[in-house]
Amino acid sequence: MSGASPDDARAGGDFRPELEGLRAVAVGLVLAYHAGIPKVYGGYVGVDVFFVLSGFLITGLIVRELRATGRIDLPQFYARRARRLLPAALVAIAGTLVLSVILLPPLRVPDVAGDAAAASVYVSNMRFAFQATDYLASDLPPSPLLHFWSLGVEEQFYLFWPALLAVVATIGLGTIGLARRRQARPLPGGAATTRRLAIAVAAVGVGSFALSLVLTTAAEPWAFFTLPARAWELALGGLLALGAARLARLPASLGGGLIAIGLALVGLSGVLLQQATPFPGTAALLPTVGAALVIAGGAAGISTLPGRFLALAPMRYLGRISYSLYLWHWPIIVLPAAAIDGELPLIARLGLAAVSIVVAAASQRWIEEPIRHGRFVGRRVSRTLALAGSTSVVVALLAVSVGSAANATLPGAVALADNPDALPADPLGSLEPSSSAPSSERGSAIPERTPPLTGDASPAPTGSDLTSAATRPPTPGGPVPSDLTPSLSAVRTDAPIIYSDGCHLDQPSTVPKTCVFGDPSSSTSVVLFGDSHAAQWFPALERLARVEHWKLITLTKSACSPADVTVFNPTFDRAYVECDTWRDAVFATIAADHPSLVVMAMSRTYTMVDGGSLPTVAQRPDLWNAAISRSLRRLEASADEVVLIGDTPRSKVDPPVCLSRHLDDVLACATPSSKSLAVARTVADRTVAAAAGADFIDPSPWICPSEPCPVVIGSYLVFRDNHHLTTAFSTALSRRLLDALPADVPRS
Repeated sequence: MSGASPDDARAGGDFRPELEGLRAVAVGLVLAYHAGIPKVYGGYVGVDVFFVLSGFLITGLIVRELRATGRIDLPQFYARRARRLLPAALVAIAGTLVLSVILLPPLRVPDVAGDAAAASVYVSNMRFAFQATDYLASDLPPSPLLHFWSLGVEEQFYLFWPALLAVVATIGLGTIGLARRRQARPLPGGAATTRRLAIAVAAVGVGSFALSLVLTTAAEPWAFFTLPARAWELALGGLLALGAARLARLPASLGGGLIAIGLALVGLSGVLLQQATPFPGTAALLPTVGAALVIAGGAAGISTLPGRFLALAPMRYLGRISYSLYLWHWPIIVLPAAAIDGELPLIARLGLAAVSIVVAAASQRWIEEPIRHGRFVGRRVSRTLALAGSTSVVVALLAVSVGSAANATLPGAVALADNPDALPADPLGSLEPSSSAPSSERGSAIPERTPPLTGDASPAPTGSDLTSAATRPPTPGGPVPSDLTPSLSAVRTDAPIIYSDGCHLDQPSTVPKTCVFGDPSSSTSVVLFGDSHAAQWFPALERLARVEHWKLITLTKSACSPADVTVFNPTFDRAYVECDTWRDAVFATIAADHPSLVVMAMSRTYTMVDGGSLPTVAQRPDLWNAAISRSLRRLEASADEVVLIGDTPRSKVDPPVCLSRHLDDVLACATPSSKSLAVARTVADRTVAAAAGADFIDPSPWICPSEPCPVVIGSYLVFRDNHHLTTAFSTALSRRLLDALPADVPRS
């Protein structure tokens, strides 16, 4: 992966064959990890080895040029990097995009196209960091271009690093060279300059490492994907380059020992670290220090056994093609799995890994080498930079065009007519059994098969009452409606307005933001409280607030359960203390306002923090039930009425993606009710709510009114992903929700 190659040092007479072998170790770890070879759970550390190598090789090039000429020819530097990196990368991006169009469901193509556009201009690491911290985007399947994040880090490093070193080296000398034809003169004060450079590089490294430690705890995706939190790894390599002369004086036997220890550390990191290990943080020291020891030991010579091992011809060859291998292996492994929407067996993954080696060899021979040495484009700096810039832009624009074209093929461009000041028609009318009870039977979406949804102490329903397929009409089949609402092309951005206006809080936030909708002067105040599964009911409640002249207050936060228990946050990879702080503040806010009604809703898939263990809701229902009960009782003391909404059924597929692949058969994306409904959880929620004196609403019959549970009802797309309702469908359920709310809540 490293954009710097040991060959970059040939011109200076410092070629290090063992570094090609170290590149082979790094790419081998990454390949083994992505192929799913057992026990290589930390193979992702191969990227960290590449970072140290890049810092060493690039800093060495820059320092040699500074010492020889007194300046850095920045245009020439960037032209060399462009010839080295861009051709193979842009071909891999374009090839992956073409394969994605062929193999992936149409709805995934625009996402991959966006990744391709970002990768073409080397900012994909920022895009992936944003996606990883975006709660609604974090569930997206891995992109076939995800691995380009590390190239983004390196390219951003190459952009600022030579300029930084030039400024530090030439402070007060006025000798920073930006033009190729400027008269060069050697840089004076070699030892003093080296010390000054080392101090600057060390300062960057220390600052970056400190930032990495903070972000690994506070916002791990930003620590993982971004240059500021990764620069210390490259700076470590830079310090080795600045100390190369001293390292070369080490005894060969000591050098061999350092190589052996370094290889052991790198190898151990590949098998000891786990996917769940907070990273980079302190864990990244294991592979980076290991790589640094190998580089330092090799400076003294490679006459010892460890050095000779790295310099073996097969190792050097694998290291030589490692850049192309890094580019091609990931899409070759993940695209076939995405095409069948399942996991490939190990033997198939190993076969694909072998194919990627063959493709990489061809890429290195017929793309990397000819262009790098100027046989296709020449070596003129201005021409190289012009071609690099224009080609990158062309590939980015091509990716954007492919994404737009894929969107245009998706149905649902025509939106349903809607009056924002009236309740929409009931979307379930065509599926309602003919003998349904009158609407005054509150909370009964399909009364023959669901019990009353009030909070009284009536016997809890049995599993058969909730899941019997025999009581459900069959789900109608047929093609995706042409007026599907929302359209498949728009569904990924179909979130309630409280996400875009800042009313729904992101994960780091701790201070409640009280947003008011409906009639702010109304004496009937309704509070919506919970996580994103509460926020999905905002469209329905907002419509009711308009029509019934309620004052609607939203208090919702991503991934934060209103149940009174500490939960684990996978984004932060720790206890979600921000949620606890926010939840306590919300309770205080509600107590001070004493609203007419509090509607509480939440997901039921949390992992809780219980001392030193992390049980799921399914593993410790007692802990979860007690947490819900505590919250409901606190709310009961603060509001006139409290309602707990049961969690929505879940789809076993990503419905929009599935529909884009099965435009002629909506049933292909339906989920059997036995796999969609959490019956035991619904029974427990009803019981807990009744014991706390709260009302309970089970939305399952509204979302799964037929067998199997549909993803399209009428002209409505039910889900925007496999567990959040679309805004349009939530709005369409406003009549159902109104009928199910407590009768004491005033109506117009």
